[in-house]
Amino acid sequence: MNDSEHELRDDATLRDGAGISDESGLPPDIPPAGLDDLAPAAADRIRLFMAESTVRGGASPADVADLYTSQEIVDDDEATAYLDRRFVHGEVVRDWREFQDGLSSAYLDSLPGTSAQTLLANLSLLAARQQSNRSIFDDPDEDDLLDEVLTLRIEGRDPLLSDLVETSRRAIERYIISEVLCYGIAPYKVMELREGLRTEGDERALQYLDLLFELGDRPADWDQLRDRALMVRARLEMRGVDSGEAYGQLDAGNSNADAAELLALLDQFEPRR
Repeated sequence: MNDSEHELRDDATLRDGAGISDESGLPPDIPPAGLDDLAPAAADRIRLFMAESTVRGGASPADVADLYTSQEIVDDDEATAYLDRRFVHGEVVRDWREFQDGLSSAYLDSLPGTSAQTLLANLSLLAARQQSNRSIFDDPDEDDLLDEVLTLRIEGRDPLLSDLVETSRRAIERYIISEVLCYGIAPYKVMELREGLRTEGDERALQYLDLLFELGDRPADWDQLRDRALMVRARLEMRGVDSGEAYGQLDAGNSNADAAELLALLDQFEPRR
């Protein structure tokens, strides 16, 4: 057997017996782990880091070091390798970029002062919307998710009435209007209102009430609604109508009316003969 025959035989042996899968003579490529391939705790820790970086406008070297040394990452070798691709090798990892694009988009649509946790919740809501052809208001599960987002505390600024979930906003607006039209209400009504919000787990609405009842700082939109109610009370009094009686009659039969609708009805109120 000459040298050429030996070479041909060796080539055939390599192809047939050495597990080589292609003509290049290299083993098949194994794709590196992506974000969804990591341990759930590690993936969540990385997503939180990205959200925190988004709301802060970037991450410092200390933030990156804290991420690397967090227990969730230390416990998952693949998570460290994933981070090395981003921070050591400078690779723009595809799923990192896609998740960051989603965070950036959600942040632009979020209220000022949004926390990283709220941003992640908002992004989950956007993802749920994209996965469904139906309106969010037609899907009870997505509607619940929206309500959950709107009950989280706002960081960085004080909440407004418009920031609250509808049921809580309506309850607080009713309290403001009734206090004006009934010339004040019993303190236990405040306790009832707060207890109801606490039972519902509405931290944002409680944060709003704390501005007045804990910090003594009445919100501007509280004063605006109060001034509108005072104007309605004055017009009722000019017509000789007891504003407390008017409110009592209309409130019971119009429980779903918002503040503007209720004040409009009060403006047109005629006492029963």
